[in-house]
Amino acid sequence: MAFFKIKSVWNYCTYNKPFLAIILLFFCVLVYFEQSYKDSSSTFEILIFFVVDVLLFGYGMLIARDRMRGGIRLPKIMVKDCFISGVKSTILIIVFVYVQGFILHSVSSPLDFPEFDLEDMLLDFPQTIHNLYSHNPIDAFVFIVLGAILFYVTTFFLEIALARLADTGSIKTAFNLMGIKKDIDTIGWWNYAKEYTGIVLTIVLFAYLNYIDIPVDILNYIWGVFCFMLMFSTQFWGIGEIYGKIKEKRKEVSS
Repeated sequence: MAFFKIKSVWNYCTYNKPFLAIILLFFCVLVYFEQSYKDSSSTFEILIFFVVDVLLFGYGMLIARDRMRGGIRLPKIMVKDCFISGVKSTILIIVFVYVQGFILHSVSSPLDFPEFDLEDMLLDFPQTIHNLYSHNPIDAFVFIVLGAILFYVTTFFLEIALARLADTGSIKTAFNLMGIKKDIDTIGWWNYAKEYTGIVLTIVLFAYLNYIDIPVDILNYIWGVFCFMLMFSTQFWGIGEIYGKIKEKRKEVSS
């Protein structure tokens, strides 16, 4: 499943080579500003960092919307749409991530584990194994099982919320929890879990490509940004792909 998604995302991102070069330049500029200003205490530089993040999330929403409508290549950069969608998605993500963090911290803290994060655990697998072996088996089992369930459920809601926002542009629709649950019920929780796991594994595999070191600094930087672009695109391509299937399933049921 993950290898199929890798091929699909790769084809989606590289479909138009000249346009890929433009998108890569766009990401290089945004990543440069983000890295330069992320630890700044200057109000102006913090504002630049925020605007960069907003534009990134906004472009991600364009990818999700494009894919759920059958797009086969990276969408054009529309600054106004990127900014508006970025602001809305940033608000949405902040709220959901705060709630998710609170829930997962409530589970992991009493067991003396770090907060459960599936992608981080897979990316730093040796440290994950060390953490599991350094605790008693019962605590480790409870952490894995309960943490995974809560992580998946809260992430499911966030991903569908983002998809609904990308589809309608309405932040009210995105926060409609009952509507989100109905969407997940449409595709089935187990099917959704399989789809999302494939997306996570694809992101992790693209992340490992970033460990390839190129001796020329500028080429190494571009390669790192390219890997980041693939990971970023996978996240939002996956959101659009899953929600596209939900919309198709809904049409089949209603017809």
